[in-house]
Amino acid sequence: MADEDDIELRWIEAWNDVYEIVGEQWNVQCQLPDGQIVDPETCRGWLQEMVYAGWSVKVERGWVLGKEGIIASQW
Repeated sequence: MADEDDIELRWIEAWNDVYEIVGEQWNVQCQLPDGQIVDPETCRGWLQEMVYAGWSVKVERGWVLGKEGIIASQW
């Protein structure tokens, strides 16, 4: 079982990845594993919730609705 510090570090790292992907772009979308398309702020909230629920998460660059965006995954 991960301790509180490890959990916090995992979602902070995922948030940093989101910020890196978004960069100076605007109107970036994130695709969640269930296919839902959300804005980066909602994506960050989802990442935090999933980590606290015990999941490992990852975000990476990908194509969302025909534009460069964020693809989120969990396992």
